[in-house]
Amino acid sequence: MKSRWIVHNGKRLFYADFSNFGSDSAALKEESKAVIALVTQEPFNSVLALSDVSGTKGTPESLAIMKGVVSRTTRYVRKRATVGLSGIRRALIDAVNRLSGAKQFTCFDDVEAAKDWLTEE
Repeated sequence: MKSRWIVHNGKRLFYADFSNFGSDSAALKEESKAVIALVTQEPFNSVLALSDVSGTKGTPESLAIMKGVVSRTTRYVRKRATVGLSGIRRALIDAVNRLSGAKQFTCFDDVEAAKDWLTEE
């Protein structure tokens, strides 16, 4: 499992590392199961979540897997940031945000900027 808890600016963040899976949906599925298991052990509305999807292809199967992660973990997440999206993939997140309500994905170009945003009040 690549995903893990990290500390940034004195705050605990969950780094969901979905990076560099290419189109390996089996590996992505295993990582997503582990992420769900860890995040759902936390109190509702408490997790500062950073998802890194760089190097992972947006296939129909991978999108379904990620949708499952979001649906299973959203009530545990207080704030979420994403890195690794560009072009049409970033536009798709904007469309998802218009439908998702309060716990939207905020996209960043790099991990450090995402971590800074997550830890600011």
